[in-house]
Amino acid sequence: MIGIDVSAAAMAESSLRATRRARLGRAGGLANALFLVAAAERLPVELTEIAAEVTVAFPWGSLLRASLGRREAAEASAGIARLVAPAGRVTALVSIDPRDGLEIPPLDAGAAKDVARRWRRHGLELMCWRPATPDEIDATWSTWARRLRAGSDRSVWRLELRRRAVGDIRGDR
Repeated sequence: MIGIDVSAAAMAESSLRATRRARLGRAGGLANALFLVAAAERLPVELTEIAAEVTVAFPWGSLLRASLGRREAAEASAGIARLVAPAGRVTALVSIDPRDGLEIPPLDAGAAKDVARRWRRHGLELMCWRPATPDEIDATWSTWARRLRAGSDRSVWRLELRRRAVGDIRGDR
């Protein structure tokens, strides 16, 4: 498991929890966890196509825009896409509320077509776009989601992207 964030402080609690549990032999310990301070736009080339699964939970700012494949964050979207191995996937839980003042249109069922088109440019296919369930939100263990009251005071959308497997002959739609 590799945790990536532009802020070391944002990963401090997760990294401590992962190593502490592993040292004590407790469930949930990740002895092989690596935490990397980096921006999605500037990921090391060594991480190219390394991930079978990429998870983005409640991104903000440029990472939120990148998770939606938006043009103003195209470099960060490309960075996320470069992580994904053939047949790998990206799962993201995203939330936008007009109170956020982000100049991003509200998310709804109709946004899927635009999100799919934007991610296709990066070689990823949108497989799922739907409201996240309370269990999916809780499973992230995100303190940010709790602060936002995600799922109760604001909607949360789940998107899943997949990179075509090597040899997959389906063309772009």
